[in-house]
Amino acid sequence: MKSQITYKTFFIYCEQNKTSFFTDFSDGLNIIYGKNTSGKSTIIQAIHYTFGINDEKHKLNELLNEKVIFRLDFILKKGIEENVTIIRDDDFIFIKRENQPLEKFSGISGNSSKEHIKLKRYLSELFNFNLHLETSGEYKLASIEAMFLPYYVAQDYGWVLALKSFRGLDFFRNFKYDYYDYYLGITNEFDRLEKQKLEKEKKDLENSIKFLTNVEQQKDELNLSKLIDESFISKSIEYLDSYKKNKEELIQAEKNHLLKCNELTFYEERLKILNKVNKSLKSENPLKNNCPTCKQDLPSSLENIYEYSQDVNNTIAEIQKVKDKLKELQSSINSIEESISNLKNRVAKDYSVLINYKIEDFTFGTWLENKTNVKLSENILTQIGETTIILNKKIEELGKFKTEDDIKKERNTRDYQFKKYFTEFLDELEVKKFEDDKYTLLYWMGIFPKQGVELLKTMLAYYFAFNKVIEETDYVHRFPFLLDAIFKEDIDEENRKMILGFIYRNKPKGEQIIFSFAESTKNHNSANEYNGELMKNEAKLILTDLTNERSILKYLNSEQEKYLLETLNLIE
Repeated sequence: MKSQITYKTFFIYCEQNKTSFFTDFSDGLNIIYGKNTSGKSTIIQAIHYTFGINDEKHKLNELLNEKVIFRLDFILKKGIEENVTIIRDDDFIFIKRENQPLEKFSGISGNSSKEHIKLKRYLSELFNFNLHLETSGEYKLASIEAMFLPYYVAQDYGWVLALKSFRGLDFFRNFKYDYYDYYLGITNEFDRLEKQKLEKEKKDLENSIKFLTNVEQQKDELNLSKLIDESFISKSIEYLDSYKKNKEELIQAEKNHLLKCNELTFYEERLKILNKVNKSLKSENPLKNNCPTCKQDLPSSLENIYEYSQDVNNTIAEIQKVKDKLKELQSSINSIEESISNLKNRVAKDYSVLINYKIEDFTFGTWLENKTNVKLSENILTQIGETTIILNKKIEELGKFKTEDDIKKERNTRDYQFKKYFTEFLDELEVKKFEDDKYTLLYWMGIFPKQGVELLKTMLAYYFAFNKVIEETDYVHRFPFLLDAIFKEDIDEENRKMILGFIYRNKPKGEQIIFSFAESTKNHNSANEYNGELMKNEAKLILTDLTNERSILKYLNSEQEKYLLETLNLIE
């Protein structure tokens, strides 16, 4: 089922400075505008960071150094609408769905960490995302970045190269083909995995038939079984010794895992209590607050003020200690779990080695089966017949999968659908047409031979054409379309209006679009004037700052204090 999300509100809070940023979004057009370096890109990057995309972390260092908390509220539509809240506090992510318990992920700053992998699987299931990419010879669930890539144009590489708004994705083998195949509905990654499994089983069955046929022709099974009987006995004893040693280590590791989990639970409960103490202290400030019972001013002495400040500082310090301890414990638990997994794999591997142990094409299973009856030839013909039946069934199952020619034809069809939209959009943006198909067909596409505003308009046409063509793929999720710094180049007024008019006319139907641009005194028109002239005042305008740089966070107001309290209650 196709899933769709719509952002409702975004909140950033800095505890140490008591500053924040808050905005709501409209369901349609949203324009983030303000002075250069006033935080427009920061908002877009921070939204992705909130979902666990650590690729944006290096761009947010200045903001993250202020120890901020991010909260994004959105509507998830999968048949029915559901309100979802996601909160990120450093290495912790909390996700709250309607009528469901809070989900917590601890220690997600590294993409290869166990908790981040859990988060990736959770979000993939939540948004019905099933793209798998090849790495180290096997297909694994794609990163969170690949989930957002079709709907994001980064201000740096996004306006220069396709598929480059996030780093590292092209390290996956055949990334471009797998990515386009998934979003265009060409093939399903699970189908490919199943096909590879069936092809391997087919090959094994063919080898088995070949072996059995050779044995039937040679009639020398009895002598062969006698020669290898002693070797298999030795191999079995070796396996049992190894199994005993690994099993003892596994039992000890599972005991350690239980102890660490108990300790983690203890510190999680301690953190809850400390958060409540911290909240209580805030309501007892001797410099600001009245008596909670009679509402009269509380007399304050220097000793009271010092004691209160010391209590606050001690509580905050203890909270940080507990958070650090939680990270340490989670890391230790993940390490123990990995050790347990490795030990289980080692036991399984030893057994697999025993089962697959061969001498002259005889396996351990064959030896066991024939130990009391070393004459194998009596049932060879039966085995050949049974194996042939299984082989024919596998061949029949493989027949339901697409052939390479089928896939090429589908790619070609979808390629030309994209080309149609792409060339139409290039015409609309008054970009000179490409003569060579390697610039208009997705699977052939390389670097566009354009510069400046012509390159920007070409990339804009590419993103809108791709977004339009994947809209026709039944299972593909739909996210808000985020375009960062659409006037990145020094663009004249005529092209500014052309680009804004293009975005308005071709915005994804029934979906959200959020884009940003810098506003300065050099501009002929303000964002408000563009909105009225070109967009019928339908866009929601989100101002960062027109005078100051790096000024996204402002002092917390009373409305935001209520939102903050709700946020803290959620994660406590």
